[in-house]
Amino acid sequence: YTISNLQENLILGFLLIFVMVFLFMRNVRSPLIIGISMIAAVIITFIFFALCKVSLNIISLSGLIMAVGMMIDNSIIVTENITQYREQGYTLADACIKGTHEMITPMLSSTLTTIAVFIPLIFISGIAGALFFDEAFSVSVGLLTSYLVSILLLPTIYYQIERYRPSGKKLKNSGTQKLKKHSLTSLYNRGIDWTFRHKAFCIAGLVVSFVLCILGFQWIDKERMPAIDRHELIARIAWNEPIHTDENLRRIDCLQQSLDTMVVEYSAYIGQQDYLIDKNEPLEQTEAEIYIDAGTPERLATIERHIKEYMVSQYPTSELTISPEETIFERLFTTSDPPVKAHLYAVDKRVSDDVLAIRTMEQTVQQTTGIPTTPTPAQLQTTLLVHRDRLLLYDVSYTELQRTLRTAFRSNHVSTLRSFQEYLPIVIGQENKDINRLLQELAVASRSTDDAGNRLMIPLTALVTSVQTETPVTIVAGKDGEYIPLIYTTAPYPELLISDVRRAVDTDKHWRVGFSGTYFSNAEMMRELLAVLAVSILLIYFILCAQFESFTLPLIVLLEIPIDTAFALLLLMACGHTLNLMSAIGIITTCGVIINDSILKLDAIDELRRAGMSMMEAVHTAGRRRLRPIIMTSLTTILAMAPLLFAHDMGSELQKPLAIAMIGTMSIGTLVSLFFIPLIYTMVSKKDQ
Repeated sequence: YTISNLQENLILGFLLIFVMVFLFMRNVRSPLIIGISMIAAVIITFIFFALCKVSLNIISLSGLIMAVGMMIDNSIIVTENITQYREQGYTLADACIKGTHEMITPMLSSTLTTIAVFIPLIFISGIAGALFFDEAFSVSVGLLTSYLVSILLLPTIYYQIERYRPSGKKLKNSGTQKLKKHSLTSLYNRGIDWTFRHKAFCIAGLVVSFVLCILGFQWIDKERMPAIDRHELIARIAWNEPIHTDENLRRIDCLQQSLDTMVVEYSAYIGQQDYLIDKNEPLEQTEAEIYIDAGTPERLATIERHIKEYMVSQYPTSELTISPEETIFERLFTTSDPPVKAHLYAVDKRVSDDVLAIRTMEQTVQQTTGIPTTPTPAQLQTTLLVHRDRLLLYDVSYTELQRTLRTAFRSNHVSTLRSFQEYLPIVIGQENKDINRLLQELAVASRSTDDAGNRLMIPLTALVTSVQTETPVTIVAGKDGEYIPLIYTTAPYPELLISDVRRAVDTDKHWRVGFSGTYFSNAEMMRELLAVLAVSILLIYFILCAQFESFTLPLIVLLEIPIDTAFALLLLMACGHTLNLMSAIGIITTCGVIINDSILKLDAIDELRRAGMSMMEAVHTAGRRRLRPIIMTSLTTILAMAPLLFAHDMGSELQKPLAIAMIGTMSIGTLVSLFFIPLIYTMVSKKDQ
């Protein structure tokens, strides 16, 4: 279902792009030329998918959706450049050759700078790096393929289609197209003139963008993967009473009957489960787990509130834990981990089994932090203490006593009956009775005899004492041994919470504490993404140095990144999204894409300057020549990602923060490339003006 929706988004993105190209170029031939070249590029990309054994999945398809907007940019740029030369009076063949040749170098730099952003992504640790290999592969192969198609195949397609234009019809701008170009040019001229008249304001904006970029990174909430709308939950109940399975079933039936009209589907596990490879905590006989499908996220909150009220009113001593049902992605990325999880390690092993000591420490921590946590589930346990000195006194064999107890508690397994594929254990036991009653009624034979030669029967109460104790239901352990978990599902200030927990635990010498949770994994992920961004920027800088043969011009282009990043972070916060793996990749990716517009602009300015044109004249002329390609290429990327904003399947929801980040960054980045970058170029250029 998810892949089907992503395919629909891909097709819709194609259609939106072709409509946009038609509206800008005002003819059918140009979209046809671009469409044929794009189909060829996608087919060749799929061939590479097959050769490299990369499947079509959520990640690779979303990467292809992202790549479509960038892949079509190359075709638009070449088509537009050839068309401009034809409008200047060049022959069809000369226009195809000159228009394509002029774009080979800047388009190669643009393609390599975008690929340079994706290559470091595969070095992210863990399963994230393994999965996003497919996305990096999709975009990289798609861009390289579209580049080769645009410089090798597209000019040929353009020539073959245009050569059959009816005789007497010269390529010229229609009245509507002239009006369109005049309107765009007029807006551009007014924008560039305003920018150069307000240099101080624009430079101040650059400084502010640096500050906002840093502050935005501090302000925005961070998580590993984006949140997904939920309509399912898991309710785990520990009754904290010594009940049998039938009573457990009766209670769950009553709870489910109260929910009958509110849920779409529910099911329950009752009693002890014996799944050896189940990663979840196994249930005990006095526990139950309920799965509920509410149908909608809104109804889920109502059901959750009803369950809590029902349990408090009917079974106040029970413990209820409600958690969302994990999706496939959450199982892979472990996004269901709490923000902070404290591990209480007992210095003395005996303390870890003492429920009273555990409860005392939990209350101490809760009083210090002011944040409640779920108490450690405990259960009543009966321990039978054998008095060995009395065994010697009454001359009773320990083996005989053990056999008698096993029979009494129905655990005297003597054999197994095998019938085809069935294995039935044969157990010798008594009827079910209370433990104390069993100890009073049963007796064990002594090795001593009475005067008549009969073996003496010693009552079990003389040899065995039953003790009621309370012990933890489960044992939780990690690489540092057993621990008592304190789970904090909400942690507004994780650093303060960690400090308070550590201070509370340090007051008792019998305990020590460690920590885990998404707060730490998210911090590690952000460090890796910052390293990816640094490597990407370094690669982009070297590529641009090779193209411009300068160490200064690439720095001008890279000035665009903090401005775009600051706007993307503010837009994510305004839309209620977080900085996660997907949105961070969207920002990093777009920073590599949007500078392509600046590359085209500066390349055109440099070319005109070398031809002898003055600085300001070169800025205006290059702006007019590159205006339509820059706007169209930005719109293609935006339109390719736009369908993801309106879909609600899991794939689209995962990609939505990425789409928002890319659309926001492309929108502001286009304005920066058109107006701000030329201003900085004129200010730092050492050439004569």
